[in-house]
Amino acid sequence: MTIFYKFFTLFFICDLVLACAVCYGSPDEPAVKAVQAGIWFLLGVVIFVLSSIGFFIFNIVKKSREV
Repeated sequence: MTIFYKFFTLFFICDLVLACAVCYGSPDEPAVKAVQAGIWFLLGVVIFVLSSIGFFIFNIVKKSREV
């Protein structure tokens, strides 16, 4: 059981040690702003792709009802 606690403790200590400046940096740094912009851009890409797929399916259903 002590091996489990040692592993558990080591796991959480390594998480704090390996944190980069982007994770624990100030929100005004250029690297943090760039990461945030990248996240918003990729979120927009995902929303665009999913809405395009939904629109495509909607058109297929609409045209199949007309036939």
